[in-house]
Amino acid sequence: MSAELTEREKELVAQLKAEVAPIVEQHACLKAFCIEHTYVRYLRARSWNLQRATKMLKATLEWRLEYKPHLIKWEEVQEESATGKLYVYHVPDKQGRPIVLMRPRNQNTKDTERQVRHLIYTLEVASRLADQNGVGKFAWLLDFNGYSLSNAPPLKVSLHCNSVLANHYPERLGLACCYHAPTLFSMTWKAVQPFIDPVTKQKIVFVEKGAQGNAEMAARFPIDQVEQCMGGNLPGYAYDHDKFTA
Repeated sequence: MSAELTEREKELVAQLKAEVAPIVEQHACLKAFCIEHTYVRYLRARSWNLQRATKMLKATLEWRLEYKPHLIKWEEVQEESATGKLYVYHVPDKQGRPIVLMRPRNQNTKDTERQVRHLIYTLEVASRLADQNGVGKFAWLLDFNGYSLSNAPPLKVSLHCNSVLANHYPERLGLACCYHAPTLFSMTWKAVQPFIDPVTKQKIVFVEKGAQGNAEMAARFPIDQVEQCMGGNLPGYAYDHDKFTA
């Protein structure tokens, strides 16, 4: 899941545990959330600054107690997922990371709060799989085929989602691959990117259609399991709502 920690880093992990222990020990859901790697993620996200990592983790713990992301049930968000616009793909990437696949063109609802809850549900699933697989991170694959003004999320929603991902899922993103991003998205990207952490920004790649793009996709993903619409060899669409529900 991560490189071997130095003695100093191990000390900081122990200190961070002690800082949040009073609140963690009171809640079973926080005990389940605060595995060893959780402390490492928050320290790394704040360049191993104990004070800043403590502040960040405490904010997340308070958010988890209030928002209760672990209690979001599939029944609550399955309508959002009916079109396969956002879900955890059926295979990991070549580094073993779960893939969160997003297709804006399949947007099917108007309720922004439920859209955000669906996103958080998906992040929770991907995070659990990442921890179970021992990789700790997930890859984000955005298929921009068919992207338009009618299916583009409002800027307010994009900024809120970025805030949730940055503040409450630090060191989770291993790669964000934007496939065939149109000019319209570049306008949104210009508006959002000043709010994106520089380290996170380095993990974002843009891939175009064509031979070079196909090669880039093949370098990152198991190409036989990538759909043809994204330069892979898998015909049709991988998402089956009934199977995913089951």
